[in-house]
Amino acid sequence: MTTNLTIGERVAWYRRRRGMSQEVLAGLVGRTVDWLSKAENNRLELDRLSVIKSLADALDVTLGDLLAEPTLLEWTSDSGTRTVPALRSALMNYRQLTPLLGVTTEGEPTPLNELRGSVAEVWDAYQDSRYGFATRRLPLLLADALIAAQAYEGRDREQAYELMAMTYQGAAMVLTKLGETDLAWIAADRGLAAAQQSGNATVTGSLFRSVAHCLLSNGRFDAAVQLVGDAGEYLRSGLDAATPEFLSIYGTLYLAGSMAAARAEDRGTTQTFLGGSGSGGAATRWRCQPRVDSLRPDERRHSPSGHCRRAGRHAGRVGLGPADRHPRASDRAADSPQPRSGPSAQHPQPRG
Repeated sequence: MTTNLTIGERVAWYRRRRGMSQEVLAGLVGRTVDWLSKAENNRLELDRLSVIKSLADALDVTLGDLLAEPTLLEWTSDSGTRTVPALRSALMNYRQLTPLLGVTTEGEPTPLNELRGSVAEVWDAYQDSRYGFATRRLPLLLADALIAAQAYEGRDREQAYELMAMTYQGAAMVLTKLGETDLAWIAADRGLAAAQQSGNATVTGSLFRSVAHCLLSNGRFDAAVQLVGDAGEYLRSGLDAATPEFLSIYGTLYLAGSMAAARAEDRGTTQTFLGGSGSGGAATRWRCQPRVDSLRPDERRHSPSGHCRRAGRHAGRVGLGPADRHPRASDRAADSPQPRSGPSAQHPQPRG
C-alpha cells in the first residue's frame, strides 16, 4: 500500500488517513506548515531518525511504518516454505509463555552437546547473513531448548537455560534484521528471562544488551536508555571479579545505551554512558583491555578496546541493526569474532 512511497509521502498518506491537517501535525511536532509541506512533497529530506520518530508518534504509527522496512523473507533452499510465520507461532506458543498451566512438553530432551551445536549453527547462519536458514531452524530449536530446560536437573538445567537464552537472542537478532522488531522484542525479553534462570551473569548481560537493541530498533529510545541504566546497576556487582568477556558485555551494553541516548538527543546521558556510567576502574579496564595484542588481527576488530575506539563514531549514527555477537554460555562467555577459523571460535561452551 505504501511500499513505493518515500518517507515524506508516507507521512502525508498516514496524516490523511488520520483526518489530520498539515497545521495540526506540524504543531504536534513543533514545526511549521511550510516545513511539513516540503517534507511531504520531497522538497526536504527526512534524514534524522529523531524527527521521523516524532512524526510516527504524532500519527500513532510505528517507526517501521514510516521507514517501510521489508518483512517478506523470500523462499530459498535454506529457508524452505515456512519462514517468519512459523517462528511467530513458536514464540506465541502458550507453553513458552507460562508454566502455570502445568503442561509438560512432550518428547525426550536433546543431549546438551547436540543442542549446543544447533545453537551455534543458528548463530553462525546469522553472522553469515543466512537468515532463511536461521528462521527455518529456530522454531524447532526453541521447542528443543524448552524440553531440555524442563527435563534436566541441577547444573544441566542451568546449561539448558543458557542455551535457551542464546536461542531466543538469535531469534531476536534475525527478526530485527527482517524488520519484525515487535516480535524481536518478545524474543529478547523471553531470552532475558531464560538467562536469569541460568545464573550466568555474562549471558544475562548479553540479553540485557539484546533487549536494549530491540527497543532501539523500535524507536523506543527513552526506554532503551532506562533499561541500560537499570541493567548496568544490576550487573555492577560482578565487576570486581569480572572476566574480560564480562567487561566486554558490560561495556557494549553502555555503548548501546549511548546510541539510544544520542538518538533521544540527550547529550549528557550519551557522554555518561560512553564513560561507563561512572563505573570508575571497570570502565577504564573495558577501554584498556589487556592481552589485545595476543589476539588474531581479525579478533582485534571485535575486542573491547576496538568497541571503545569506535564508540564515539557510532553513538550518533542512524542505524537500526543490533551489534550482538555470539556469546559463549560459560564463565568466559564472550562475543565471538565474526571471522572464524575453527569450532572453538564459534560454539557456545556452557560452564562445567
